[in-house]
Amino acid sequence: MTGRPNRALCALAAIVMSLMIVSPAPASAKDKRSPQVIELEGIDVIGKVAKPQVFYVLGRSTVRYEQLKLDQSFVQRIVAAARQNPF
Repeated sequence: MTGRPNRALCALAAIVMSLMIVSPAPASAKDKRSPQVIELEGIDVIGKVAKPQVFYVLGRSTVRYEQLKLDQSFVQRIVAAARQNPF
């Protein structure tokens, strides 16, 4: 161990000293009240650890397409199928 005091011990000493300074002077006998007791219940905190999320936005791109070129007309086949008796 080194000659330097422990950080936790220094923090505890600072808290005790600040409480002594802030605490009110002792009250006279006629002003004494019974100490107020506040009981706190435990709280369970349930959750999950947040994971970092990253997203990015791509710039708008242009869609280039060409019209389909038909080598053959299907109109004759459609008309023939419509004229046939379905049953």
